[in-house]
Amino acid sequence: MAFTRGQVQILYSYLPGAVFPHDEWGFCRTTGVEIDTGITVNRNAVMEVVVDALQLWREEWRRSGFPEPRDNSIDFSDYIVGSPKGVQFVPFPQTMQCQRCGKVYNLQRDLIGGDTPPGRCPHPGCLGQLAQFRFVQAHNCGRLDEVYVDRQGCSIHGREGLYFDNTGRVRTARWRCRLCGGSEVSRLRQTPCDCQHSDHVTNDYEKKLRFYSVTDPTVFKPRVSPFVNFEQEVLAPLSDPEIGPLILARTWGILDKPVRDLVLEETDYLGQVGEGNQLEKAMLALERLDPNDQMVVQWRERLKAGPPGMAEKQQVHDLLKLAENETVVISRRLVEHTAIRDNLRTTGVETVVERLMRRGDIDGVKRIEFAKAFAKDRLGIGRLYAIDNFPIGLCAVGYTRVSSRPKDSMLVAFPSIEGRTPLFVVVTTTEALYIQLDPRRVVDWLLRNGIVSCPVHPSTEVEAWAWLYRQVPGLLDKPTEPGYSESSAVAVRTLLHSISHILLRYIEWSGYSPQSLGEYLMPESLAVVLYANRYTDTKVGGLLTLFEQRLDSWLEAAFQEGMDCIYDPFCSDEGGSCVGCLHREYNCPTYNFELSRATLYGGPVPFEGNAALPFGSISNGFWMW
Repeated sequence: MAFTRGQVQILYSYLPGAVFPHDEWGFCRTTGVEIDTGITVNRNAVMEVVVDALQLWREEWRRSGFPEPRDNSIDFSDYIVGSPKGVQFVPFPQTMQCQRCGKVYNLQRDLIGGDTPPGRCPHPGCLGQLAQFRFVQAHNCGRLDEVYVDRQGCSIHGREGLYFDNTGRVRTARWRCRLCGGSEVSRLRQTPCDCQHSDHVTNDYEKKLRFYSVTDPTVFKPRVSPFVNFEQEVLAPLSDPEIGPLILARTWGILDKPVRDLVLEETDYLGQVGEGNQLEKAMLALERLDPNDQMVVQWRERLKAGPPGMAEKQQVHDLLKLAENETVVISRRLVEHTAIRDNLRTTGVETVVERLMRRGDIDGVKRIEFAKAFAKDRLGIGRLYAIDNFPIGLCAVGYTRVSSRPKDSMLVAFPSIEGRTPLFVVVTTTEALYIQLDPRRVVDWLLRNGIVSCPVHPSTEVEAWAWLYRQVPGLLDKPTEPGYSESSAVAVRTLLHSISHILLRYIEWSGYSPQSLGEYLMPESLAVVLYANRYTDTKVGGLLTLFEQRLDSWLEAAFQEGMDCIYDPFCSDEGGSCVGCLHREYNCPTYNFELSRATLYGGPVPFEGNAALPFGSISNGFWMW
């Protein structure tokens, strides 16, 4: 029982617990996946993904099969990390129904070993084609069962004439007796689930398994999260708390060189002017002989100027209005954002203009310069460039059933391998587009809509960044921290996320389909990376071509058509977020939460669920200046 699928397909559709259609064996259920631990992956980044997931499913009983963190940290030895390389599965459901007489059989109990030809009904005189039952039962705890088959049958004829009348709908499907003229025997029976989830809910309906079609995606919802797969040596120096102000200076545009270069300069400085070193002793001795010696003067000037980066650190400190000993909190995504800007090969609009000028393509120059101006003036995008070596990874942590919302479900770990909890990871280096919003435009949007009330209106980009960090501190908070759910933080995340989904919706200009691209959101830096979700050795180059040749068409299409939904006006009245406009089937790290076209075009915002904004409507859309 073998078949070939891509590794990303395995992450989303074929991991343990998934039900899928097989070309030869019908519907099957994955029982195990072989794992290749020889991949090169940043394990710290992978463990951060696990920590983020476990923080969302906060209560211990909601994290079925996961080792508990020790001292608030993840123990690497509890997990085995690798890429999927082989799938084991069995037919599921094993309940079979005759397409002629409607009788139902169990594959193992009733059909194996009999004299009837394979796939045919064993009822005397029938020999109709057998097909798998099309319903299953699932529960929010992760349980998946076959449908209960009525074992008693008709009170008069028993199971002799029992058949299943499959109307295609759970509410109207019935067990019936053919010998009684098709009279109803029973309905589909919901099975109570004796699990921890049932112990914590009060609604009896929530304690029972629900019926679903075997093809319903609800029966398997993998928790697949992206992470930036930099080598740990790249991220480690940026994780030093002392570097925090420099990371903000780089993000805000104060620092125009890579942070790592400044750190090396600072190390060199301390080696030359640090107290008690040989150079200091020599300079002091020379100064006693000749205070005006040029070497002594230069040494004194360097001492007076202080370590490299000190001015930038002080500027950030002053802009944030921090107390003298107060430190700057830096999130993992801010560190990753700095590494992206400092370490990857990027192409900006200016570089493309130079190439086009050398080729004499004046029309091309006009198009991309128009695109740059359109992005800034109409879409509020401050920085936009292409990346050709974006190191991205996907990590499947576990799965849920029925609901993917942490407050309504349990996160189930995959079956252990060698006594450890498996984390299935796929990594690649791919092409991408980097988009960062203009902080001044975001501040104006927050103020115009009354989301934040502040008498001080920043005039420069740097002041706008500091304003955001002071007035919207929840941007830096984790989901478990109170500030994360404050209206201003939710609004900014929803704005950035909605822009990302609209741009992805019209990405066909690149030659890619929207579902073949992923997004990596970094709200702390008002940035998102849209990347080609390709995990092969070949690169199509579609995003780079889009950036160089079709940037204007893409941005204009997103702006003009992004306001529409096939389900309007109903969708717009309900918050402007549904399968007809912003929702993505795959590759959304937040599972389509915190989305609303209203943030861009104005109108009512979502009013329930995790997508809810804590206010009624947006009067001034971000794209309607």
